[in-house]
Amino acid sequence: MEKRRLGSSLRACLKRETAQSHCRLDSALAGLALGESADYAWFLHFQLAARAPIERWAAQHCAPALRPPETVPLLLADLERLGAGECWGEAAFDPPPGAHPLGLAWAVAGSHLGNRAQLSHLARSGAVLPTAFLSDPQMIAFWARLRPAIDAPADEALLGGALAAAEAVFACFSDALEAAPERIAA
Repeated sequence: MEKRRLGSSLRACLKRETAQSHCRLDSALAGLALGESADYAWFLHFQLAARAPIERWAAQHCAPALRPPETVPLLLADLERLGAGECWGEAAFDPPPGAHPLGLAWAVAGSHLGNRAQLSHLARSGAVLPTAFLSDPQMIAFWARLRPAIDAPADEALLGGALAAAEAVFACFSDALEAAPERIAA
């Protein structure tokens, strides 16, 4: 493993090391019109396809302090309110040996923070759509509890394991994206 610039926080190191993966996902989702019911349902299905296997793994392998709050029930409730039909299949989530749950926690919580921007966009658009998933305060509280651990200076051993877990999360989201049905332009 190449030497990484340490002295930065774990969060800064993870952000830097996963920037390409993050950018690819953001770019792939950039064309969604979340104020439109069909695109919003597609987005929720995509989130569910990725988050369900991650949450199942976290329930079995993460200590309670590093286990992100469950979002699957919120996603299912929003999809039901939309009348969005059957759920897609799930992506695979299989982090490598030595993956540290702190990386998973950072990636999942960070993803939710990004989704909070979508909540603001929906409010500005005037769209009346179910937002239990986007507006859930539990993930914000989880992020606040996680901050001391991820804002601490990075340690090479911890960074390696955390990066492996974070990249596995990004890979799961990418797999969900690749398996997603194409959106139908309105």
